[in-house]
Amino acid sequence: MSHEDDILDDLFHGCALAAFLDQAAEQKGPPDMEATRRRAFAYYEGALARKNGPVR
Repeated sequence: MSHEDDILDDLFHGCALAAFLDQAAEQKGPPDMEATRRRAFAYYEGALARKNGPVR
């Protein structure tokens, strides 16, 4: 596994944690699993876009 793979794994797990916490706060309790999954991927895609810059 390359160093870049490690960074992406950490980025995804950070996004997943943020999604879990945000979803739990929004629902005021245990978060819905599917809503959390969708939110985590949205956060991850946004983070990757910011990290990689605009597509040329």
